[in-house]
Amino acid sequence: MSAFEFVICIPARYASTRLPGKPLIELKGKALILWAIEAANKLGAKEVVVATDDQRIFDLVTKHGHQVVMTSADHQSGTDRIAECAKLMDWNDETWVLNYQGDEPNVPVENVEQVIDVLKNHPEASIGTLYQVITNLDDLFNPNVVKLVTDHKQRAMYFSRAPIPWSQKTFKKPMSLPFGMDYKHHIGLYMYKVGFLNRFAKNKPSSLEVVESLEQLRALQSGEIIVAAKAVKPMPHGIDTPEDVKKFEESLG
Repeated sequence: MSAFEFVICIPARYASTRLPGKPLIELKGKALILWAIEAANKLGAKEVVVATDDQRIFDLVTKHGHQVVMTSADHQSGTDRIAECAKLMDWNDETWVLNYQGDEPNVPVENVEQVIDVLKNHPEASIGTLYQVITNLDDLFNPNVVKLVTDHKQRAMYFSRAPIPWSQKTFKKPMSLPFGMDYKHHIGLYMYKVGFLNRFAKNKPSSLEVVESLEQLRALQSGEIIVAAKAVKPMPHGIDTPEDVKKFEESLG
C-alpha cells in the first residue's frame, strides 16, 4: 500500500437478517469478525476500528487485542454506525475512512488502493466505490446482488436490488443477458471523508433507501455524488448464508 493516510472502520452488528450472529460465526475455528480485522490490518491504515452494537462482539474483539467502539443499536445502516464511530474516535472532517465490510474478508489490496484513488481523482465526489461486471442471469436477478447504473463519468445514477436497466428484448423466455450492456454488481467497499459522514448521519433515511434497503440511495437522493470504478481484481464472495460459510471454509483449504 502507498503512504496515503486513512483509517478503516468495520461495522459489525449482531442482528443480521439473513445470518443472525454473523460476526461471531466460526470459520475454521475463528470468528468471522476476526478474519475481517486481520485482513484489514494488512492494508496499511493508520487505525482499524470495529464499530458494533453488541456486547458479545465487543468483548471478543477486545479479548483479541483489537480496537472496538460500542455504538447505538438504533442505526439504520453501516454508514450511520461509522459516523458515530468517527465521533467517538474524534476523527476530524478531513479524515479518510474506508468502510470495510466485516462479511467480505480478504479484499484484494489492489482494490483498496483503487477505491482510494477513485476519491482522490474525483474531488467533487463524496463517496468512492467499486463494481464488477455481472456475467450470469442468476446474479442479475438475485436481490442480494446489488445492481448499479452509472453515467459516462462513472458517477452513480441509481442502485437497486432489481435487474437494472430492464431489457424489454432479452428478459423474456428464453432469457439472456443483453449483448453490449455491462450489468454492474456494486461492491460494498466505500471510501469517504468524515465530513460526508456527518452530513449523511444528519439526514433521515430517504424514501428510496427505505424501499430498496440500500443506504447509498440516501446519499444520492440528498444530492451527494458517488463515483464507481470497475474493480481491478475480482472480489471474494460475501458471507450471507450458511452455504457461503461452507464455501469460504473450502477456499481456505
